[in-house]
Amino acid sequence: MKKNPDTDLAAPPTEKGATRREEILEAASLLLLEEGYARFSARGVAARAGMRLSHVQYYFQSPAAILAELLDRFVHRYGDEIVSWFTTGNGTPEERLYRSLDYLLNDEVYRRDCGLFMIEVAGFAARDKLIAAALARYYEIYFSLFSDMAKALKPSLTARDRARRARQCVALIEGMSMTRPHMGTMGDADFNAREATRAILRLLADS
Repeated sequence: MKKNPDTDLAAPPTEKGATRREEILEAASLLLLEEGYARFSARGVAARAGMRLSHVQYYFQSPAAILAELLDRFVHRYGDEIVSWFTTGNGTPEERLYRSLDYLLNDEVYRRDCGLFMIEVAGFAARDKLIAAALARYYEIYFSLFSDMAKALKPSLTARDRARRARQCVALIEGMSMTRPHMGTMGDADFNAREATRAILRLLADS
């Protein structure tokens, strides 16, 4: 069975293998949420999935390979969700930007998963090349998302300016996400999203 050198995992060629792999990833996700990175292990995943350790190791050669796959799934799933908030429904581009940012800053499930992957797991990127590569893919996708938003909000921007503004937008959102747990009410949360919207619009207006 061929292995992907970027993820260090074997791709199952059968439907049964794909199902088994999904079971492993689901068990790994639950284990990570409950126990955190420090207590995460292939043996723990196997126990949670109700299968032998060798079965987990057949699909994923290391715990880092499992975590890298979970990080990839996280960014693709939520990246699609952010695009959906921005591109569907009525409203001006500015209003749709606010909806996207409100989701990013205030959705509790997203914030839980983001804290887990982007603070706890991504903190080990310097120690593991698989997690580092997955983290790089995460930022590539998010920069692309905000670059597309910037293009919709200000079509006159050059590709270079969009890329620069996209990085600034991501940095701004990450900074606000770090402070959000200290804000206690939904009124504060709504204010935070609207402030982020205004800040991004100012960034684009200054371009």
